[in-house]
Amino acid sequence: MQTFLTNARVVDGTGAPAVEDATVIINDTSIAYAGAAAQAPQPGSGDRVVDVAGKTVMPGLFNVHVHLALRLPFTERRIDQFTHGYRTMLVYRRALEAIDTGTTTIRCVGEAHFTDIDVRNAINKGVLAGPRILSAGHAMIATGGHGHNSIGCLEADGVAGFRQLAREQLRAGADLLKVCLTGGIGTKDEKPADKQMTDDEVSAVVETAHAAHKIVASHTGGNNPIKDCVRLGVDCIEHGYQFDEEAAQMMAEAGTYLVPTLCVTQELDYMRRHGVQEWMLSKAKAAAAEHLASIRRAIAAGVTIGTGTDLLPSDPVDGTVATIREAELLVEAGLTELQALAAATSQSAKICGIESTTGTLAAGMQADLLVIDGKPDQQIRDLRNIQVVMKGGAIFRSELTGLEAQGLGMPGVDLANGTFAKVY
Repeated sequence: MQTFLTNARVVDGTGAPAVEDATVIINDTSIAYAGAAAQAPQPGSGDRVVDVAGKTVMPGLFNVHVHLALRLPFTERRIDQFTHGYRTMLVYRRALEAIDTGTTTIRCVGEAHFTDIDVRNAINKGVLAGPRILSAGHAMIATGGHGHNSIGCLEADGVAGFRQLAREQLRAGADLLKVCLTGGIGTKDEKPADKQMTDDEVSAVVETAHAAHKIVASHTGGNNPIKDCVRLGVDCIEHGYQFDEEAAQMMAEAGTYLVPTLCVTQELDYMRRHGVQEWMLSKAKAAAAEHLASIRRAIAAGVTIGTGTDLLPSDPVDGTVATIREAELLVEAGLTELQALAAATSQSAKICGIESTTGTLAAGMQADLLVIDGKPDQQIRDLRNIQVVMKGGAIFRSELTGLEAQGLGMPGVDLANGTFAKVY
C-alpha cells in the first residue's frame, strides 16, 4: 500500500520555491514521488489517500550539534552524575523527544561512554524506534581544555595522544570526530577565542579521520583559530562566536561547513531558567552581538550552514523548541526562509554525509518528512505548527485523520520538555 498526500504544498529542502499544487507518494519507507499533482501517478484501489488541504510537506528537521545527556547548570569539576545504564536510557528518551518535536536526524558531538552510539545502533537494528543518529563519540580536548569539566570529553596531549583518541572513537563506531580547539562559554576561566590545541595535534586528528573517510568538527570560537581550522583541513566549524570577513571567505572557498548554534548566545532566558552560574551567563551575553554579526558575515560569503543548537532539540525556547528556534534565528541573521529550511534539511544532511539518503523530498529518498499547517518558506514561525512527523515512512506523531500514529508518549509524561523534564 502506498500513501498519497494530496493537495499539498511541497518544499523539497533544496532551497527551490514551493510547488503549490503537489502530491507526495510514500512507498513503505521511501518517497516514490514528490512534485506537481498534474504529473503524479494515480492511486490504486488499495492505496491510502490523505488530503492535506494546502498544508506544507517538507523534509524532517536536522539538529547537528547535540549532547543528548545535557544537564544544566554544568558542574565545574568532572563528575559522572549518571550510571551508564541510566545515561543510556536518558539519551534514548531525549532522542524520542527530538523526533516527537520534528527533528528526525541528530548529530551528537560529544557524549560519555558511547551511550549515543549504543542508542544509534539499537535504532538502526530496529530494536527501538527513534530518529537517525550520527555520533562523534567523545569530544577530544587538550588536557585542561574546554570541556575538561564534562564527562563527555576526553583529554590528550601531543600528536600520539590525539591520534590514539581519534582511533579509539573510530573503533567504537564514530561517524565523525570532534575536537575542541578553543575555549568556550561552558567552561570556567577561559575565553572562547583561546587556542588550546597545537596545529600538529589538530592535523593528527584530521589525518586519522580523513583516512577513515570521516569528517572532523571543531568547537572553535575565535577568528584566528577558525582560519587555522580551515588551513589544517577541519571540515566543520562549531559555534564560530567571532570571525571577520576574511575568515568567512576562507570557509566559503574551502567548503568548510559552519554550525552556528545561535541559541547558545541569543537565548539567555533559557540559561537563566536553568540557574546557570553568573560567569557562564556573562560569557554568553558578552559573545551575543559579535556571534550574530559573524554569522551574518558567513551568510554574505556563501558559507554552507547547518542547523545545530547545543541545546536539546526538544528544549522549550521562546515559545517553541530549540531546533525550530535555531531556524528562526538563522532568518534573523540574514537567511531567507527557504535558505533557513535548506540549512535545517539538505545542507545539514550534506554535513552529515547522508544527503543521498535523506534531507530532501525526492523519489528514492527516505520518507523523513513533516506536514506543517502554514507556509514556513514564507513565514519561518509557521514551522512551529508541525502536525505530522514521519521517519522512514513510520508515523511518529500525527494530528491528521487518516495518518494515525501509535504515539510515543505515556500518561503523565510529556515528550517535549527537554532539559526541563523530570528525569533526574
